Amino acid sequence: MKQLRMIGVLSVLVGLGGLFMSPLSRAEPVKPSKMIKTEYQYSAKVVCSLLRPHQDGMLAQGTYRTAVNIHNPSDKKISVAAKVALARQFGSEPGRFDVTPFKEAELQPDGAVGINCFDIAGYFCPIDGVCVDFAFLEGFLVVKSPVPLDVVGVYTARHTDGEVESIDVEAIESRQVRETVKIGTAEPTRTGGGKRVEYPPKGISAYGGKEPRQMCGGIAGFPCPEGKKCVDDPSDDCDPARGGADCSGICVK
Repeated sequence: MKQLRMIGVLSVLVGLGGLFMSPLSRAEPVKPSKMIKTEYQYSAKVVCSLLRPHQDGMLAQGTYRTAVNIHNPSDKKISVAAKVALARQFGSEPGRFDVTPFKEAELQPDGAVGINCFDIAGYFCPIDGVCVDFAFLEGFLVVKSPVPLDVVGVYTARHTDGEVESIDVEAIESRQVRETVKIGTAEPTRTGGGKRVEYPPKGISAYGGKEPRQMCGGIAGFPCPEGKKCVDDPSDDCDPARGGADCSGICVK
């Protein structure tokens, strides 16, 4: 497998379609399990530092987190669909990882769900049998619904070490887009199975000269490659022993 193709400065914004030049062993084609008729669309900005604090000049050096909360204000149970669209570099060619398949969430009357950075990264595992471990991810969470929703983005940032230093809350406005969307059912990745790639590749400024950490566990249940195990990440403030059942971890030998 040849090296990832880089276009311009570091960013997940580049076309990830150039990740591979040689054929991949592919998973079975994703089959649609459900069609959802939608009338409203919300596009929430997402900015996520994942494997390491962001080191590139595109944004100030630091750690960025996004959480998107979705509330159903209606008196009916509904199904909503969401996907992630990467913001690639302007002028670059589209790639097959730029837009993920839709996932579905059911909302009870007056019910709400939250989507965090690690949930968002989970939309990229697997796609065509490949999981992408992002150092930094930027783009949009696109939510489609049959009824109007309350959608709010919560954005926090801090230096590479320390507690939160800034927070911003933004209510996302809807636009009326009538569309029937297709929900896919991807087979879960088995421990040690499938292909995993770091993006951007090792040895560039995104990691500040340090070895990138591979994320595992969390609500998406990311596996570690064969020969490694998933342990709690001591650098975050999520403690699985204190109610953090969905804490993400790191892979170690």
